[in-house]
Amino acid sequence: MMDWKTPALTDLETLQKCAATNGFLANVYGAANCVLYAKKFGAQIALEGGWLFLRLYEDQKPRFFFPHKIDGGLEGAEEALKLLEREARGFLEADSRFEKEPFVLKNITAAEKEIAARVFPGAQFAAARESGDYIYRTEDLAALAGKKYGKKRNHIKQFKTKRPGWRFEPLTSANLQDARLVEEKWLEEVLAAASAGANNAAGDDLKIEKEIIFSALENFDRFEKVCGMTGGLLYVDDKPAAFCVASRLSAAITDVHFEKCLFEYARDGGYAVINNEFSKSVKTEFINREEDLGIEGLRKAKLSYYPEEILEKYNGTIHSA
Repeated sequence: MMDWKTPALTDLETLQKCAATNGFLANVYGAANCVLYAKKFGAQIALEGGWLFLRLYEDQKPRFFFPHKIDGGLEGAEEALKLLEREARGFLEADSRFEKEPFVLKNITAAEKEIAARVFPGAQFAAARESGDYIYRTEDLAALAGKKYGKKRNHIKQFKTKRPGWRFEPLTSANLQDARLVEEKWLEEVLAAASAGANNAAGDDLKIEKEIIFSALENFDRFEKVCGMTGGLLYVDDKPAAFCVASRLSAAITDVHFEKCLFEYARDGGYAVINNEFSKSVKTEFINREEDLGIEGLRKAKLSYYPEEILEKYNGTIHSA
C-alpha cells in the first residue's frame, strides 16, 4: 500500500514543482489549492516512484485523481494508472462502507481521459461541466477592449465616478489584515441576507471557506515564496471594500482562488473593478478563474468575461472486472 498523508505546507515545493513541470492549467492540481482545501475534502497525497497521487472525499465517498509525474511528462502514465487502480481497489475493499463503490477518477482532462480509456477499455466517462475551469487571456481581462466588453467598461466607469476615492493595492504582508476585515464583513452580510430562508449547509460551507482564506493569509509569505501567491485590495475612501487572492499555477497561468466584494460596493460594480485592476498586475499569459460549480448566476458571470477556453473535465467510473 502507498504511504498516504494530508498535504501540508512542507509539501508545497514538491506540489509546485509537479504543477510547473507539467504546465498545469487545471486548478485542482495547483499546489496552493491542494494544501488549502485538504481539510475540507479530506484530501491526501502519496509519492510513489516519482509520481504524485491524490485522493479526496466527495459526499463521504473516496475519489481519485489522475497521477502526475513530479518531473513532468506523461511517459509511464498507463502503468501509474494501473498502480493507482490496484491501490484504490485495496483501499475500497478494506472498508465495508466502500466495498460496492467503483473506482472513480475525478475531474480528469480530455487528454487524461484518452489515456484512461486505453488503460480501462470498459470505463464510463461523463462530462463534468460544473467542474470546467474558465481560462481567460490576461490581456483581455486587463484591457477589456472591444464592443463585447462595453458593459464591463461602463460598470467600471460608473464605479469610479460614484466612488472617486477608490484605489487598488497589490496584496502584501502589510495589508493582509484589511483582506481579513473584508472577508469577515462579507460573510456577515451573506449570512444575514440568507437568515430568513436559512440554508445551514451553505452557511457552513462559507464558514469553512473563511477558515481556508484565513489560512492562506496567515501563511501568505510561505505561499508567496513557493507558489507566487498574490492578489489585490480595493479601497474606497481608505476603507477596504474588496479583495482577491491568487497564485501561480504554472509558468503560463495564474489561478484566482478567492474574490470578495462588500455588498454596497458590489452594487456599484466593485467586482468588475477589482477583477480589472488585478488583471493589470498579472504577469502570466492566462488567468484561471476556476469552475462555476453548476451555479447558474456564477456561470453567467464567468461567461460574461468571454473565456478563451472552458477547460473540459470528466469523471471516469471503472467497475471491477
